Amino acid sequence: MVCFLLMGFKEGTRKWFGRVVDDKCQAEVYSEQYGFKECGEPVDHIHHIVPEGWTLEHTGGDPEQNMGLPLCKHHHVGEDAEEFSRDFSFHPDIGNAYSDYGEWKKQTEHMESITGKKQTKKDNPSPFDVAAQEHRDKTSRGERYWAGDENVDQHYKDKMRERVDIYTATHPEDKKPDTKPHPRHTKKKHWTDNV
Repeated sequence: MVCFLLMGFKEGTRKWFGRVVDDKCQAEVYSEQYGFKECGEPVDHIHHIVPEGWTLEHTGGDPEQNMGLPLCKHHHVGEDAEEFSRDFSFHPDIGNAYSDYGEWKKQTEHMESITGKKQTKKDNPSPFDVAAQEHRDKTSRGERYWAGDENVDQHYKDKMRERVDIYTATHPEDKKPDTKPHPRHTKKKHWTDNV
């Protein structure tokens, strides 16, 4: 089952990327015994290979048009590890937020029961709010907030471009859904727009 994570592709697009790869995680892991091998677990998330916030801030593109990478939860928001290892994930900080959320919720409810006041996001941000703010801060400073490097990104873009091309050629009736541009996307003006 494909799910929403903080920010993500619209539902139809998420499901379509899942169908492109038969709903199997596309993360590649390496072992001395088998070399590179796809994870193959069921897809839980669709990762923006170039993340949504980065696209909006740095490329001026519409993140709805980015290439998606179907992943299991473990490879999207699991542990922090070396690229192509079994434990690698693209957003280990979100994995940490999942781990910390239960304790944060208990502490928040405890404080609310003592004070009788509802805690605000400003005064007591959730671990997910903290991670999302860190993503925004790093984006504004031009720093990567997802694991891997440009070579890893390019590898997965090329891999998914090939998968999409094969899928669309063999399933012409199942086109990628047209979506409205991202609400924060503004088409950059070109000098020819006023000609």
